Amino acid sequence: MCIRDSGINAEYGVTRLIEMASDQDLVTLANNFILASPPGELLEVVTDVRGLLPDESILNESAPNTFREWNTDQFFEVTPSGSPHAVLITKFGEISESEYLDPKGGQVLTFDHIKQEVTGTRPISGELDEEVEPFRAQFEGSASQYLAETFENGACTVYGSQEDGTHVITVCFSSSQFNPKSLWTGRWRSYWVCKFRPGTEEVKISGNIRINVHLYEDGNVQLRAEFKKDLRSPCGPPAPCAQEALKEIGKAEQEYQLAIENLYATMGDSTFKALRRVLPVTKTKIDWDKIYTYKVADKK
Repeated sequence: MCIRDSGINAEYGVTRLIEMASDQDLVTLANNFILASPPGELLEVVTDVRGLLPDESILNESAPNTFREWNTDQFFEVTPSGSPHAVLITKFGEISESEYLDPKGGQVLTFDHIKQEVTGTRPISGELDEEVEPFRAQFEGSASQYLAETFENGACTVYGSQEDGTHVITVCFSSSQFNPKSLWTGRWRSYWVCKFRPGTEEVKISGNIRINVHLYEDGNVQLRAEFKKDLRSPCGPPAPCAQEALKEIGKAEQEYQLAIENLYATMGDSTFKALRRVLPVTKTKIDWDKIYTYKVADKK
């Protein structure tokens, strides 16, 4: 939410809260505003928040953690210098507060959360499970193909690990559109955790899709939608296992996108009309021409 777009009443309410709050309360309030920043607007919101505080330095201690939380939650997309592919900064690939896996590139990225940029890299050293890697690589190939066929732009990062002998492949997608000239931004984020034991018949998939769209032309409106889905797909050798899993993931994402589109296509004819009173309390239409005539007569 961009505070400057919130309107006079909202701004007055925030100002009153700031006047009454302690420093700790101000830090909590400011961080909540920052974490609610729409895609692509983090720095603008931070600037607005600092402008409201009597002493902006009170945010210096909490800023690194707040930025880190926002970047990882938003699946922030970066392209390391010299790399042909983009990488998502996510909690699934977090090694430390500033190090993140790039399994496809075989490297670990050092990421500055404040500057939102990669500041260094190092080769992966023991962070990948060699037993899971053949499956992870095939899932990544299928996920990259699906991304290219489905999204106009974006990135995917695929992680692999084991839990008590169970292979865990986590597929993350992120696709963003930033259009400040038309006063809107948006991001699609999804992740799918695929669990299976090689040699068994089934892959269990748990997914989460989140959509965030911000429209700020003559107002401040945000769409935040979240959808969770459990799926099943056949297991087998790495290549067909990955292909079948991504086929089910693709179906689920496309069904959800169509459901959202249909919802908003019909909302104008149903939900919004239900919010409006068809007639005044008198059950008769207002004759605006007659009222205008009376008003003109009064002036004479």
